[in-house]
Amino acid sequence: MELSHVVIYFFGYAILGYVCEVLYCSIGERRLVNRGFLHGPYLPVYGIGALVAYSVLHRFKTYPILVFLAGLVVCSIVEFFTGWILEKLFHAKLWDYSSRKVNIQGRVCLLNSVLFGLLSLAVIYIIQPRFSIAVQQLPARLTGVSATVILVLISVDTTVSVQRMINFHTLLQKAKELRLDWEERLERIGEQFVPSSTAYIEKELEHVRTQLRTAGRRILDAFPGFTPKNLEQQILQVQASIIQWRAQRKASRKNKAEKKRNDNE
Repeated sequence: MELSHVVIYFFGYAILGYVCEVLYCSIGERRLVNRGFLHGPYLPVYGIGALVAYSVLHRFKTYPILVFLAGLVVCSIVEFFTGWILEKLFHAKLWDYSSRKVNIQGRVCLLNSVLFGLLSLAVIYIIQPRFSIAVQQLPARLTGVSATVILVLISVDTTVSVQRMINFHTLLQKAKELRLDWEERLERIGEQFVPSSTAYIEKELEHVRTQLRTAGRRILDAFPGFTPKNLEQQILQVQASIIQWRAQRKASRKNKAEKKRNDNE
């Protein structure tokens, strides 16, 4: 295949993957979910997965079961290493299948792998034959220009999206540092009951949460399983510490009152 054709195939499958993801997730969430790390309506991992699967599987097209099984394995490997690379780059999981049965480190799960196998069958026997005919009928100049535009578009989108993720990750790191500061404040409060101190901490908690929601609204909406190892849980732990501290102070005051009453009697 010519390079320009490969780029167009990649882009077509990336768009098709985005549509499948949006439909699949929107039905489960019962609302429209805009999936994907990038801003545009395409998911490069599907483009890569489809091209890799086709390059490996097309020679076995006379064996549908083998195509299904091999597609299941190949696409799962692509998803696994894509997740691994993103985790190394951003120190966060953009998806997590740990709660699903039969998963590997939360990066791939049996259900998705089976769906990948079915999609591989569709690519080999239905989509690629028609897609190939349509692309080959395009004028060479048009395919060259289209491939260039696609590469520029995805390059710019990737650069902007990575910068957005870096900014979000920076905010997460700042919030983690604040969490340690909050816990130290709680320790310093000690036995002194200062409602204004805990109120101030709670106000800061909500402020950070608002900042995170604003900065990462696109990320958090596209990846409900996003776990920054795990900030929201850490914030909840701080809130739990405040609640526990208040309960202890209430119990302490109650015990002191009872002791004072018993001493008077």
